[in-house]
Amino acid sequence: MTQSWQIRGLSNEHAHLDKGMLVPGSAVYTDAPAPVRGGWTREHKAGFTKQGIYERAEAALQQMLSYGTTYVRTHVDVDPLVGLKGVEALLELQANYADRVVIDLTAFNQEGFERYAETEELLAEALRMGRMGIGGHTLTDSDGQAHIRRIYDLAERLDAPWIEFHTDESGKPEHFLLPYLAREAASRGLGSRVYAIHCNSLANVPDEAAEDAIGLMVSAGLQVIVCPTAIATRAITRTKDLLAAGVRLTLGSDNMSDLFNPLGSGNMLQYAQLLAYVQRFYEPGEQQALLDMLLAEPVDAEAALKLSQLDAEVLYSTGDVRELLTHAPRPAAMRRGAASTSN
Repeated sequence: MTQSWQIRGLSNEHAHLDKGMLVPGSAVYTDAPAPVRGGWTREHKAGFTKQGIYERAEAALQQMLSYGTTYVRTHVDVDPLVGLKGVEALLELQANYADRVVIDLTAFNQEGFERYAETEELLAEALRMGRMGIGGHTLTDSDGQAHIRRIYDLAERLDAPWIEFHTDESGKPEHFLLPYLAREAASRGLGSRVYAIHCNSLANVPDEAAEDAIGLMVSAGLQVIVCPTAIATRAITRTKDLLAAGVRLTLGSDNMSDLFNPLGSGNMLQYAQLLAYVQRFYEPGEQQALLDMLLAEPVDAEAALKLSQLDAEVLYSTGDVRELLTHAPRPAAMRRGAASTSN
């Protein structure tokens, strides 16, 4: 075992803290198609309280912190069912944990404009409540291109610092909107502010179409967030091809203990381990690439500055990349501002 490894902490660039820790507790997971589980989630959201969201989000966050995470970017559902309770709760969580972790929020249109037209004004109101990004989902409306344009329009009007899309999440070639997402970002000059999450359909389109799409992404400056737990229901994107092309890639935990994923440790090394197995990141350089995804500094300048001022140190008993990915250990010790722990 090699010498210890001291870092500022790990990054989790995609989570859903507001819906975390529903299972076990107020919900029992039953396997069903995603649209059915989405309907069950809407039923639960209608009964959410600000305090309940805060308590569950805090529990999920504490798991992440125990495994050495110091940066989290999380979506927060905004729609008429839950209103702005999630935004209020997570802004409070963000403030209460500011000395231990940098939390960035993305106001997220999970349910689509067609189902709830009021969501547009709620998103605008959310962005006026604090500094946060805006998020869309390319599959929630029947016209995915119109959904993308509408989110971009809102981002430009409200000067959102970043824009995130759950992109082509079904994995089906007929839902392949990634090229349009990239072209539209490039035409508006938004590319460096845009994150494409999942990009599952990229795995299932012909190689030539995938190469063209990756070229568009590189030209536009899009970033990609891979969530390895997606393998439970669909193929993971072409991670190695995106890395080879120079696309900035990071990892996210995605859902934790909810009706989309009843598991989830919050351990970013474990998610990297899962991706290593699924896509054979076995060579030393490939293993290091996975670790680099977890160590990536936020692109947003304000988030990067907050992280540099966090005064956090996370110590692992080994610095060997293979050991870290093999065992996904908890940190041996952590220091975050005035707080410190050791295992």
